[in-house]
Amino acid sequence: MAALLSPEDLENHRVAHELVRLKLRLPLVNHLTGIHIKPLRRQWNRIHPNSPPNGRLRESVRAFISDSFSAAELAGFVAIYNRLAPGAENQVEPGMLLRAMTMHERIAHRELDINAAYFAVRDVRAKIVEWRRCGRCQTSFIYSPAAFHMRSCPFCALLS
Repeated sequence: MAALLSPEDLENHRVAHELVRLKLRLPLVNHLTGIHIKPLRRQWNRIHPNSPPNGRLRESVRAFISDSFSAAELAGFVAIYNRLAPGAENQVEPGMLLRAMTMHERIAHRELDINAAYFAVRDVRAKIVEWRRCGRCQTSFIYSPAAFHMRSCPFCALLS
């Protein structure tokens, strides 16, 4: 007989299913939900026609920012996440990640790579990168002197 899951466990599995559906890398889903990688892999194979990506995870949001548009889009996502989950905790809440993804898609009318979104929130919350306010337009953005498109406000760059 199968063991009954608590409401919290059911919600955790629902969140994991949605994260897998959105193609969050399985080690990240495992980290966020605590669900073992094997059932996550089986779930991936049931949902997606291709195998889950292998290889090393990117280390930082810097790897996902290739131009001013991607920098602005990820800054917008972090702003949504921070609005939904204010506070200084430096861990990413999986349910809030899903809520922020839904809200971002409604506002932007386009999908965002959930892996990039995860790393953006994680890096800002863990202070791996800075969350700065532009002196010109007053919009917050992801700042890092180590990445060209993260050295100044991407919103101002897109306007010029």
